[in-house]
Amino acid sequence: MNRIVYAFVLVAILFIHSNLPGQSGQNCFLEDFEPKMAEIPPAVEATKPIEPASVIVTIKNDTLGKISKYVFGNAIAAWAGAHNNPTLIEGVERLAPTLIRFPGGSWSDGYFWNGVPPDVPDSIYDGTTYNSTTKTAKKVKFWAQTGKGGWQTTPDQYYAFRENTGVEEGLITINYGYARYGTSENPVAKAAHLAADWVRYDAGRTKFWEIGNENGGPWEYGWMIDTTLNKDGQPQIISGELYGKHFKVFADSMRKAAAEIGATIYIGGQVVIDGPTSWNFVDRTWNEGFFKEVGDAADFYVIHSYFGSTYTVKSLLDIAVSEPKRQINFLKQDFIKYNAPPKPIALTEYNIGLGATVAQQISYINGMQAVILISEMIKNNYGLAARWLLISGESTMFYGGSDARYLNHPHADFYYLTFLQKFYGDHVISTTSSHKDILCYASKFASGETGVIIVNKGTAEQVIKIDPKDIGVGNKYYVYSFIGDTENGDFSPNVYINGYGPNENHWGPYEELFDIPADSYPIENEIKLTSPPRSVQMIMVEGGNNYVSVSPEKNSHMSHSFNLSQNYPNPFNSSTRISYQLPVSGLVVLKVFDVRGREVETLVNERQSAGNHFVEFNGANLSSGVYFYKLKAGNYCAMKKFLLLK
Repeated sequence: MNRIVYAFVLVAILFIHSNLPGQSGQNCFLEDFEPKMAEIPPAVEATKPIEPASVIVTIKNDTLGKISKYVFGNAIAAWAGAHNNPTLIEGVERLAPTLIRFPGGSWSDGYFWNGVPPDVPDSIYDGTTYNSTTKTAKKVKFWAQTGKGGWQTTPDQYYAFRENTGVEEGLITINYGYARYGTSENPVAKAAHLAADWVRYDAGRTKFWEIGNENGGPWEYGWMIDTTLNKDGQPQIISGELYGKHFKVFADSMRKAAAEIGATIYIGGQVVIDGPTSWNFVDRTWNEGFFKEVGDAADFYVIHSYFGSTYTVKSLLDIAVSEPKRQINFLKQDFIKYNAPPKPIALTEYNIGLGATVAQQISYINGMQAVILISEMIKNNYGLAARWLLISGESTMFYGGSDARYLNHPHADFYYLTFLQKFYGDHVISTTSSHKDILCYASKFASGETGVIIVNKGTAEQVIKIDPKDIGVGNKYYVYSFIGDTENGDFSPNVYINGYGPNENHWGPYEELFDIPADSYPIENEIKLTSPPRSVQMIMVEGGNNYVSVSPEKNSHMSHSFNLSQNYPNPFNSSTRISYQLPVSGLVVLKVFDVRGREVETLVNERQSAGNHFVEFNGANLSSGVYFYKLKAGNYCAMKKFLLLK
């Protein structure tokens, strides 16, 4: 009965919020929006933490917008072959992305879906060598890629991959570069016709299309052309205005083709998110020129972003919080500045910063960043996001390197994103947190449940109390907690979910993934949980007619007390992390003892400031068994035991 009531309420909310920014009927990513029903996970009963809460997060029934299911997209690249390995297919089916982008990034501007035509040059300018004084650049061999009969992924293999993995929708990146470097009498019309033919061949299997890839960048085919080979008077260097003119030709041809076969397609055009401050002079006026020419011809606007330029854990997680909102705000200002029609935003390529090491790319920290990024995209009403890349080499979501033991097995971000989609409903709602290191995101399901995502960016364990203001709750809440370990320092490749760790030749609990029980707690008069350092909790709160409130007075002292947390992981194999909290500055001594009371190691013996702290303990040189760690700070003294297993 409750689910029927909540479904009715959600229908009312849909109507009331139909005109939220980026949420109107003009949003092609919401055309097939549907209310979402929650799935209550298998669970085991657990005991709430008895420690006082150190953080209060508040969730309110204020709807920020509908959630586009297409933010959970991914991509494949044509250079990775047939994509028909059964292990890979099983893994992607588990991940359940909502769409897959193809045929790749920069390759898209050299990819000919039905075979390489004769009117392409043998060599092409490498724009990254452009000299602005001499207006020249080096030429390099042009390697056109075929989608017909080669080793590259063909369109048919792409469609088969989607079918085999159960991914109904796609995003195809059209070869725009051909309109620039093509040597025919009318290269724009020729390239647009090629795109339209692909629409016909696609036969309605793909709704979303984008014209070109990062074409304002000097690294792209067609950024700079040889004007002695061009026959329609195009300039040497591309501009946003020129791209806008060409976009309309492509869009017109593609829409006519779609109409011929009775298909509906949506076409995106590229915009930039730095503009006047860009190092690339083409980008500085790109949006102005594009908006001037394209008018209302685009269904959505396309951006790309790789998040992070400094590679500490803090900076990688912090930028995931701030950058999606900055990008949206920048574009909103440009809409006004250049009198452009607002359209939904598609982040069709993203991941951790391009300067990240392989170890950082495959780490659980990248999984945490992915959770924050998608949550911020949802919060800021992004329409689509396609994560780069499913498989190619050592550092993609699925391992494609040379070690056969791990081939096609998923890295850390897979585990986070597989669960994340299950804990997001159909409407995002507002949240606040009392602690700078604790992020909170929430959404409502049509069936009445509330999904809550907690991210602990800090290095100390926190006890979190959730205050569901004006939200009716039921009898239970369910928690999955995701952590890493200390292998490879801050950037471990391993993921643990509710204590379930990596299987052999895996970086996470792949074999029992969907059998891992959630921790189930009775709500009674509070929703409370423990959040370990650098962790993510995904929480499902039952819907109902009960209302829980948190007294600020009762909890106002909670962040001002001594606390020694249980180490994590525990039991542990060689390395574990011990966190503690100091309300005042002073001398701190933290020591480890064996079961006979003999001192094993002094971990801390120094004056420390008030706040949250942690230390890593390495027991590689100790034998398996029970040990104790003891914290002394002023008059405070606490001891806990932990278990070393080898």
